Amino acid sequence: MEGDECLAYGNLTVYEPRGDYQFRVKHLMQDGTGSLRLQFDRLKEKLLKEGLFENKHKNQLPGITRRVAIITSQKGAALQDFLSILKRRKWTGEVLIIGSVVQGREAPVQLLKAMQVINQLDGLDLIVLARGGGAIEDLWAFNDEALVRKVASCQTPIISAIGHQTDFVLTDFASNFRAETPSAAAEWITSQDFKQREKLNELRTRINEIPHRTLINFKDKLNLLDAHLQNYSPQSRMEKYHQLLDDISIRIENIMEQYIDHNQYKLNSLNQRLESSSLKSVLNRGFSFFETLSGNTIDRSDKLKKEDIVRAVFQDGKKKVIVKE
Repeated sequence: MEGDECLAYGNLTVYEPRGDYQFRVKHLMQDGTGSLRLQFDRLKEKLLKEGLFENKHKNQLPGITRRVAIITSQKGAALQDFLSILKRRKWTGEVLIIGSVVQGREAPVQLLKAMQVINQLDGLDLIVLARGGGAIEDLWAFNDEALVRKVASCQTPIISAIGHQTDFVLTDFASNFRAETPSAAAEWITSQDFKQREKLNELRTRINEIPHRTLINFKDKLNLLDAHLQNYSPQSRMEKYHQLLDDISIRIENIMEQYIDHNQYKLNSLNQRLESSSLKSVLNRGFSFFETLSGNTIDRSDKLKKEDIVRAVFQDGKKKVIVKE
């Protein structure tokens, strides 16, 4: 952009007829910032190849944070923002403030000394490296190779909370967790604390419910055992036998009723057949027959002689008749 200072690399040539000088640019970089960015990329690439940023070298972040050490400027706004959020979110842990300059040539040395002081402290759950936003040269102390290696080798988990959301420094990659801002680091600490408290409260509730649940389970088992005992008691057995006898009696009654109904049906059917074949039924259909005066049925014509007197039996009565032939 217009007004920027840059470093140009190329060849200088002379146009002899006019004595003009020409500079053919092969590479152009912004002076200062461009050089720092190049150094940043080269160091980052070097440390990446060494595996310094791999997760296997990093410690697990604590579930509950009760003792935190923060390395930052004691006069900076980052510290006040960090403490303010912890207070506002009612975090009740302990904060140890390790003061250090966070900008300029002395910053890397003081930051390393602060790390050495922290390594001598016992019982720390977490370390926070904090600084507010700024230009790349303002944040450059956190790209110091010795400091980055110190962060990567630290046995206590570290949060790197340098600059703003768009600012990246090498301690971000070497630390266990990168927070976008110091305030975000405080929010992460308190949010983890809230989550663990919720888990503890849930666990406490479940533990308190154990006696009640145990009593309910015992009561259910007692009821089940009581039911089994009742099934095996003499009274229960007698009731079962009575029930069995009742069932057998009902089944016998049903069988007898079916048997009687079936035989009654057969009797009715036979009776109908007998009635249809009876003499009265035959006479009702228009037939008649002859009998002697003594009541014997005449079933053949050779049993009759001329002038014999016989009776003809009809549906509506009897008549005497004389045989003529």
